[in-house]
Amino acid sequence: MHTHRPRRTVPACARAAALCALFLPLALSASEAAYRWVEGEAAERSNAEAHPWYSRAIKQDMLSDNAFLSHFVSSKQPAEAHYTVELPRNDTWTLWARMNPTKATASYRLDGGDWQPVDFSTAIDKVNIAADGKPDLRYLGWIQLFSGELEDGKHRLAFRFHSRNHAHGALDCFVFTAVPFLPDGTTKPGATGESESEPGHFACGTGVDPFADDALIDLRERNEQRAGEHGPLRREGDDFVRADGTPIRFWAANAGPAKSQSGADYLARRLAKLGYNMGRMHGLIARRDGSHALDPDKRDRVFYQVKAFADAGIYTHLSTYFPLWYRLQKANDIPGGRLGERPFALLMFEPAFQEMYKDWLKELLTTENPYTGRTLAEDPAVGIVEIQNEDGFFFYTFTRKNVGEGPWRRLERRFGTWAAQRYGNAAKAVAAWGRGHDRDDPGSGHLALHDAWFMTRDANSKIGEATQRRIRDQIRFLGELQHAFYADMTRYIKQELGYRGLVSASNWTTADNGRLLGIERWSYTATDVIDRHGYFGCPHEGEGSNYSVRVGHEFADRAAVRDPAATPLGYLQIAGRPHIHSEIAWNKPNRYNADHQLLIAAYGALQGTDGFFIFSTHQGTWNKQATAKWPVMTPGVAGQSPAAALLFRRRDVSTSDPVVRQVTDSDDLLALRTLGVVEGANDDFRLAGRPDAADPDSFDPLTWFVGRAERVITDIDGAPRGARPSAVDLSRHIDRRAKTVTSVDDSLRWDWGRGVVTIDTPRCQAATGFLAKAGTIALGDCTITCENPYASVCVISLDDRPLRESRRILVQAFTAEHLSGFAERDGTITDLGGPPYQVPQIAARVVFARGGFTAATRCDAHGYADGEAPLRGDTLALPADALYTVLTR
Repeated sequence: MHTHRPRRTVPACARAAALCALFLPLALSASEAAYRWVEGEAAERSNAEAHPWYSRAIKQDMLSDNAFLSHFVSSKQPAEAHYTVELPRNDTWTLWARMNPTKATASYRLDGGDWQPVDFSTAIDKVNIAADGKPDLRYLGWIQLFSGELEDGKHRLAFRFHSRNHAHGALDCFVFTAVPFLPDGTTKPGATGESESEPGHFACGTGVDPFADDALIDLRERNEQRAGEHGPLRREGDDFVRADGTPIRFWAANAGPAKSQSGADYLARRLAKLGYNMGRMHGLIARRDGSHALDPDKRDRVFYQVKAFADAGIYTHLSTYFPLWYRLQKANDIPGGRLGERPFALLMFEPAFQEMYKDWLKELLTTENPYTGRTLAEDPAVGIVEIQNEDGFFFYTFTRKNVGEGPWRRLERRFGTWAAQRYGNAAKAVAAWGRGHDRDDPGSGHLALHDAWFMTRDANSKIGEATQRRIRDQIRFLGELQHAFYADMTRYIKQELGYRGLVSASNWTTADNGRLLGIERWSYTATDVIDRHGYFGCPHEGEGSNYSVRVGHEFADRAAVRDPAATPLGYLQIAGRPHIHSEIAWNKPNRYNADHQLLIAAYGALQGTDGFFIFSTHQGTWNKQATAKWPVMTPGVAGQSPAAALLFRRRDVSTSDPVVRQVTDSDDLLALRTLGVVEGANDDFRLAGRPDAADPDSFDPLTWFVGRAERVITDIDGAPRGARPSAVDLSRHIDRRAKTVTSVDDSLRWDWGRGVVTIDTPRCQAATGFLAKAGTIALGDCTITCENPYASVCVISLDDRPLRESRRILVQAFTAEHLSGFAERDGTITDLGGPPYQVPQIAARVVFARGGFTAATRCDAHGYADGEAPLRGDTLALPADALYTVLTR
């Protein structure tokens, strides 16, 4: 086992100064730096009692000094631990403690003062330390307890554990620090967090970035000085446009709010450095008790994160409502509603629920943000407000049982009113359909609705013509109602609340995308932005596998490069609207994720997608949660963002003219006369099975990899005038015998037979997939040869010049990743492992058509120079243990 080579580099004083500027108001030089790190088990006196399961069935190597102090007793008697710490000088000292934050209650006392509760809701850098990886009580996380002036000399500190569950508690260590500090496992202030590497691998994903100004890779300058500095974000045709008229794309993350202000600052700066320029804050801010008020602590964290994002040039996308976050309360005053259950569909038609939701928005958007001095409605850094996440009338959750008897009957009365307006009265509507329903009462204007399944093609083939006619009208009614709801809510947000940015509707799928997705998306045109979600996953089974990774789970690796139609990359563009993926990820525990970032960046750019939001993180430090299914902060996701963000935001792959264009209108969509296009797959945890990629008789599922597919809805605002249906000859670009598909401009080639995708543009040339078997890959300005069975190698200009002329070139490479100690046997996970990540050593070289390089510098995982890379003439041998190499001419 060899040790990862030490970082070279920036003088300690420069790094300390950079961190001071980011986190603390008091600047300290390196010579003045001081901290006191104390192990929890080193208490002067303690009556804590260890329990074998709680204290020994854990991964001791994840503890500071391989030990901790713990308490877990059947008598539920509290325990205390007392310490004396000597501080070297009068100064501003911050106290952090690494404790168990899970279902825990604890207090601390400093210098004989009152006992203060530990706010575990602010815990960051949480990690599961259970030996079996089970998500139970065995966790550790860092909590900031105190920050203020303390004099030199001895100080007394005590902790008390008094949880309801066996009075459990754990203290791994604590630190008084007068130097900037953001927790990263057991790494002490100022340390680099070096870790041992497994054989054939290099450790990656350790340490805290000091954001020193000598980084060779830092995309922060690509963002505005402050997000929205030119004014509110707007839409213009198919594009997002800054207020100064500059088109803008968003390489984004579902991120934040962080649980501390220093964490929010770090998250924002880290994302900006990696190339992100928007963050989607996705979570319920409201109270869950049926009140019309927000949770003040959550609101405050959102306010600060908006400010931190803006200062890093990152726009904010607000996603604040999802039915799965909320259970209906008696206080909601919904007659006949299902108390204690999820409020599916209620937001779209129940007045009482809508009023509560509007009050939530009003408080959020019109309360002055104390950190900026203006409201979120006024702040141009708030780019998009999302009305609701993953809900609609056309998904399987739309059932009488889920909606509740009272709301369902009220919706049926609205259907009766709608039908009466269409046919003259309710009785005439039933007569036109040719068949009634047991729940119909035409005399009172009450007409029954059917569950979502009846709106699918499967149902249509099994029900009679009379019911088919009725269902077609039900679909039209629900589509019009959903569209009207989004239009009304957009009007409320913009006109009544004064919000100056953009609004998106939802992002959900339907029970039958071949039949219903067109109406779902048409309803979104009442807002500014079209949105969808997309995940790519592998076979994964076991308790909690929908949202977590655990010991005992069974899985099988699956490579997207082998099956393009199984990816979520296909996105039908509605002309006149920007399009985003507000959630996208390659799910864990799949280890084939080296292709993830390049695929979405390249094919998203080809199709004209305007934003990708990678799912998900709340902190800027490296992810340590072995159970996480969608982590952003890993070498394979965030670590691959610099090249992908540049490629996408800079439009290195050009958006094609439409290779398929449909022309329709709202009436045709509502009448189900515009069918035949279904988008890419989505392995979402709420979907029982993957939707069919497409109907092969009407639409080729490989179209998305040739170019843009577009739908023109002629009667919506922003639609281009005079558009005509068109289609290119796809056979010139799709060769099923050879198993290849090439983009219309030949810049992208997907060889799913060999499992290789290549990108060949003037500023970016790359290969991803099963590269060893592919042999030497010749591109426009370089050749790539990689001996790793599966990897990505990307060569991209950092200075916006074509590669032949570029003076600064990034060569980014990646293979795979796993947490240290991860193990599986025959597809069953036996050990989740723990930080840091291990990446197989890279064995690759790039030969350039034009050399003339003056230097080749390997970089560490934060983009700082870390020694020379092997360069001979025009040939670069990639360092075996580095993600990045920067070439200069």
